[in-house]
Amino acid sequence: MIVTRRDGALHLVEQIEHGRIAGVLAAAWGNDSFEAPTPGEPVRTAATRHDEGWRAWDARVLFHELDRRPLHFLEIDASEHVQLYRQGVERVSLGDVYAGVLVGMHWTGLYRGRWSAPGARGRLDLGADGRAAQDAAVDAEERRWVPAKRLAWTAQEPRAAFETRLWHNFELLQLWDLLSLYLCVMPQQPAAAPGPATPWGPQLAALEHAAEDVLLPSVRGNPFGPAHRITIGVRAPGVLWLDPYPFAAALSVDVVSTAVPDRPSSHAELTSRVGRTPATVTTWRLAPWSD
Repeated sequence: MIVTRRDGALHLVEQIEHGRIAGVLAAAWGNDSFEAPTPGEPVRTAATRHDEGWRAWDARVLFHELDRRPLHFLEIDASEHVQLYRQGVERVSLGDVYAGVLVGMHWTGLYRGRWSAPGARGRLDLGADGRAAQDAAVDAEERRWVPAKRLAWTAQEPRAAFETRLWHNFELLQLWDLLSLYLCVMPQQPAAAPGPATPWGPQLAALEHAAEDVLLPSVRGNPFGPAHRITIGVRAPGVLWLDPYPFAAALSVDVVSTAVPDRPSSHAELTSRVGRTPATVTTWRLAPWSD
């Protein structure tokens, strides 16, 4: 569950909803500067289901025992995180081997700084036991990729091109993941005076957010081209500006959430309230940057 504190309430977005939004972004991606992903359907599947393992966990409404509120997704125990993602990768892989590899790359990348550098660690590093569980999961998943990639590789391109395109699609998935999270947690009112753009990601550990300009991860316009760094920010109520703009046209994205009172409660009370509270739909419009 993605938890945001705003206007006297806790706003809850399920990870599956966050994944659906990432899939919408993936389906709309592509213009003269940004090539649409190939192979299209498996990449869109990976974007939509990259957090598939959270489905059962979010249905339980994980609980923060100390604060007596819903557990934010970055607060989960490392062993549970490994377990849920492993199950999610297995489910996706049963339906699409290429999508399964991408989701596995995303999962293990969370423990490896999104595969940014040798030895990199993610924000989910939780002590020695957590590191050991994560390391074992990464080793096992990398071994699984060997036969899975052989199945996914086709005669359409040489192996080197296949691998380059696969890692490009992984980088796209990281961008869609973080852009979707921005849409899930950010208030729709623009800041009075936006400051300089900073990399987006570390801020997600917080429960409270103010609209800010951020930099998304670098991504190439095509697998073999130069990298771009996309800046995003709220410049009008409910409007997210992007520079450069990576979609074919202006895009509307709905975010479905549930709001519960921001006060301590029991787990049973919270679960009951979440189950009977009508969902709220927030609509964002994504558009090219305008000064």
